[in-house]
Amino acid sequence: MNVKGRKTLINFLFEAATLKRLQRTGWQILGSGQESVAEHSYMVAVISFILANQLKIDIKKVLIIALFHDIAETRIGDIYKLADFYVEADERKAIQDIFLHLPNGRELIKIAQEYREEKTLESKIVHDADTLALCIELKQLIEKGNIHAKEWFEANVERLKLPLAKKLGEEIRKSNSQDWWKKEREKIHKNLIK
Repeated sequence: MNVKGRKTLINFLFEAATLKRLQRTGWQILGSGQESVAEHSYMVAVISFILANQLKIDIKKVLIIALFHDIAETRIGDIYKLADFYVEADERKAIQDIFLHLPNGRELIKIAQEYREEKTLESKIVHDADTLALCIELKQLIEKGNIHAKEWFEANVERLKLPLAKKLGEEIRKSNSQDWWKKEREKIHKNLIK
């Protein structure tokens, strides 16, 4: 790889790193919660992996879609649902400008377009993972007492499409976000009494 090619890759990495600093804007409207686009994308990738694995779908392709599903936000920002009524962003152009000069750039553009069109099972998995990641955050806000988070949670559970994702959404609804370490907490409390 020549110097120009290495510089292109380094610039892409610095651009991707901006997602760690770019905050998701919907939380500001809701009144609580905070999350960077990178934090959100990580959860989308984890949930996408689980869904793809359970559905026996090409995990590599699903993870690539999940990894880059919000990459255009480095250039257009995170536009929350209310802003969609007023703001038009050229996500397609942003994606082309980000990926075009990368090795496999055309393939990445094609994958990003696949996600936007939401026609393939892989893209539907990532869309549902995106919604489930939001539901996990909203569930935690509900538990902290945000009375508006419940409305958002219910609306998002309803938009899940895949049967497995719908089941997971229902399970999130019934779950307590702290149950994952319940046994360990009980052991800790017992040790404190000794």
